[in-house]
Amino acid sequence: MEAWAGDIFSMRFCKLAFAAILSLIGTVVPAAAQQADPAILEYPQTMLKGFVSAEFNRSGGDCRRICEERSGCVGFDHSSTSNMCRLFAAVSSGQSDFASSAGTRARIAGYRDPSNLPPPEELETWHFAQFTGVDLYGGDLVPKGLEMYDVSMCASRCEIDNSCRAFTFNSEQSRCFLKTGYEYVQAVAGVSSGMYFRAKPSQATLALTANWELFLLSDLPGNDLGESFAESYNQCKQNCEASGICSGFTWVTFTRPDRCFLKQGFSLYPVRSNKGMVSARKITRTVMPQFVRPVAARD
Repeated sequence: MEAWAGDIFSMRFCKLAFAAILSLIGTVVPAAAQQADPAILEYPQTMLKGFVSAEFNRSGGDCRRICEERSGCVGFDHSSTSNMCRLFAAVSSGQSDFASSAGTRARIAGYRDPSNLPPPEELETWHFAQFTGVDLYGGDLVPKGLEMYDVSMCASRCEIDNSCRAFTFNSEQSRCFLKTGYEYVQAVAGVSSGMYFRAKPSQATLALTANWELFLLSDLPGNDLGESFAESYNQCKQNCEASGICSGFTWVTFTRPDRCFLKQGFSLYPVRSNKGMVSARKITRTVMPQFVRPVAARD
């Protein structure tokens, strides 16, 4: 009891000298600079150096608890061989000691990192994803596209143009469409697409939802709802979307003017045509990329 009372008296004395000691030592990183750090930073196999305010026999858990409860305690260490607990009013440094463990309220400057730091926040970086059987409609930099012979050429052309955020390559027509973005996704055979996106590395995946399946140079014979006035493929699609019973359409371009025919029912099967027409039917399909890879920043 007398030894413990002496410790309390020592603690009171140290509080009076605390401000002066901190100004002399001043080697602990301020806690405010590490707002995300735990209340007690753990340093295994470490013995502290500094101003010891109290020293007594206690378990490691009690040593930590007592320090946490005392506002004047900025750190502690505990020896597993002697079961000795030391409380510190100021910490100047740490040193390796296999028989000791330590804890501080702030990081020890010039010493290794504590063991219980939260993982660093993961930042978003740029990635590239490539898809097969996908058309990205809209956002074309060149409306008629560029002549290319394979998807890798198209991808390389997009990569060197920082205004390009996506592309679609039509292998049947050997056309590459560079894009600033896109409006919607269509599933279509013989077409590949790619896009750049930002994501945290651990979450760098991208699933697209195709709500239309496009058939190039194809008709959807029968099941007609009738002709609908439209000035473009996209307007023809929008007319179908606005109808409660339309499930597909054919856009005819070999006539003047172009014509839009809406279709109904679920038995919409494409028939190849040599005339200028394309068709589409409603679907809901999730498309995953062939691959995703990190790329240089495109800001």
